[in-house]
Amino acid sequence: MTIPVLTPPTQAELAVPYLTPAGFAAYPTWLDLDNLIPGGVAALQTDELAEALLSASSWAVGVVDNMPLHGHYVQNEMLRTRAGSGGRVYIQPRHVPVRSITALSWGGDPSCMYTDTLPDSSMWVEDGREVSFRPGGGFQQFTGPAIQFGPSLRPQMPVYVTWSYVAGFPNATLSASCVQGASSVTVTDPTSILPGDVLRIYDAGDTSSAVGASEALTVAATYAPAIPTIPPTATSIPLAAPTQYAHAAGIGITGFPRRALQAVIAYTVALLMRDDTSAERPATGFGPAAEGRGGEPHAQPSALVAEATGWLLSYAPVMRS
Repeated sequence: MTIPVLTPPTQAELAVPYLTPAGFAAYPTWLDLDNLIPGGVAALQTDELAEALLSASSWAVGVVDNMPLHGHYVQNEMLRTRAGSGGRVYIQPRHVPVRSITALSWGGDPSCMYTDTLPDSSMWVEDGREVSFRPGGGFQQFTGPAIQFGPSLRPQMPVYVTWSYVAGFPNATLSASCVQGASSVTVTDPTSILPGDVLRIYDAGDTSSAVGASEALTVAATYAPAIPTIPPTATSIPLAAPTQYAHAAGIGITGFPRRALQAVIAYTVALLMRDDTSAERPATGFGPAAEGRGGEPHAQPSALVAEATGWLLSYAPVMRS
């Protein structure tokens, strides 16, 4: 009996929440975070909050068709598409947004595939959700024999594609502390970080002491991303401008859109909400404490979950037929 070759999954179960407890504490939620476990010491309160944040992060992945929202490496994804009338091949990734492409092969039959040379000047990535390329790359400018680029593709001809790419939003923690005025930060996971990215550190602190305060950092143009490793390798990220504040190791740093983070926060609030929190709700128009449509307060967890679901749906992948 022949044992089939099995491909192990490249993505493990989510083990790190999309927001750290310190990041959550920096957000106005009106929750008593010192009493999540009545009578518990501070370390227990932090652990309980971390578990709730991990549950909320896993829920967010489920909302977007079980697609990880954080930066991750998709290896050897196999798709079938058709050639367009202009000779271009259009492919829709199963994971979005596509941040970089590390390998791509194509062919009219899975038994005869041609490797595309990267970077490919003909490649076009639209909003991280659709990728197109002309087989042979700069074939129109090439004057030699076309046989090395494979056969020409007729319109509507089936095309098989195997590719590997990086998708999702950067999300990590600092693997080492940094001082005020640091020209680089070291992160636990550099996956999906690109030159020019704006990364946000959510750190509850005192801005007057220059220690532990939220700020935005821009990745320097000199940064050269490497192909991701599994597990990720801690990496130093050069910055376009020095840090304004000092930050401790373990503080979160992310490129997540604000609405995606707010959805995780809102679901976490729903998980931790108690029956009496409606009386403690402040009069504010910001975040989960805001009033809902028609002036109704977000006092019930179901209202928060519904709002959070709506925020996340725009990040879901395009459904393939």
